[in-house]
Amino acid sequence: MKKLQGLSILAASVLAITGCMGTKQVSQNISNQGTIAAEDIYFPELNKAWQKDGQFPNRENLSKIRPGIAKDELYQLIGRPHFNESNRAREWDYIMKFYQADDSVKVCQYKVIFDENFRGQEFYWLPADCAEYAKPPAAGQTIIINQPAPIINQPAPAPIAQERINLSADALFKFDKWKIEDMLPAGRAKLDQLAVQLLEWEKRGDSRVNIVGHTDRLGSDEYNMRLSQRRAETVRTYLINRGVNAATLTAAGAGELQPLPEVVCSDAMPRNQLIKCLQPNRRVTVDVAVYARTAEGMQEIQQGRDYQNFNQGQ
Repeated sequence: MKKLQGLSILAASVLAITGCMGTKQVSQNISNQGTIAAEDIYFPELNKAWQKDGQFPNRENLSKIRPGIAKDELYQLIGRPHFNESNRAREWDYIMKFYQADDSVKVCQYKVIFDENFRGQEFYWLPADCAEYAKPPAAGQTIIINQPAPIINQPAPAPIAQERINLSADALFKFDKWKIEDMLPAGRAKLDQLAVQLLEWEKRGDSRVNIVGHTDRLGSDEYNMRLSQRRAETVRTYLINRGVNAATLTAAGAGELQPLPEVVCSDAMPRNQLIKCLQPNRRVTVDVAVYARTAEGMQEIQQGRDYQNFNQGQ
């Protein structure tokens, strides 16, 4: 199968495809190797996304995405897909936003195509020029679709502070709930403490905070993925309401994909015992990394703060 080499050709082909596909909902004829022909690519309509606002991605994280990447690695880099695509789907779709030179916002769609082992192999942007906006600031090179991003010899800076915080979902939320009004008093107190800590980290440098929701294995894959994402988004919203800069926070759901290795529970247990045994897997992890502040980092944070205030009517 011949892969597309030109970004402009890809964009034109995809636009032509989507214009005549009618009720077609997913891309077709994805090979076992994770390749797809141009005429079979389908980008979903933006209004079909469950996360309609999309996200302002970390461009350095985008540059780390390579052929062969596993789904849990994608979670860590850019979160779960923004459309209702399950863990066993062969494609994931995202809505990515980037600031342009005139401070307007460029809205892009990003698609990952997976092979039969659910490893990402091909990556597509719509429109194609979005690949330019997705470049890491220091790279100065174009990321070419379907080929590994260029290797930058300059090593990434080490964080000046790094910490993982584990929060029990059972302490944060009522059972099987995710909304702010469903949060328990002890969970609110924990997040209030976390907000204070994150605000202190913001003073020290350029902070990056990745919030990931996790569930146990009870329930369907799709339901658990949705529940974990909603809980992570609620934690993010709560922290923003406590003054934490929205530009530093990302939220993702891992569903049941990342159980703790020390949690071993037999399905033969009575259900009440099984629910109790699996409790440690129901959690929200908060990974914090603080980097020495650079001019680029300050610009990104200020842009994120401006966007947050705009949405809040300030």
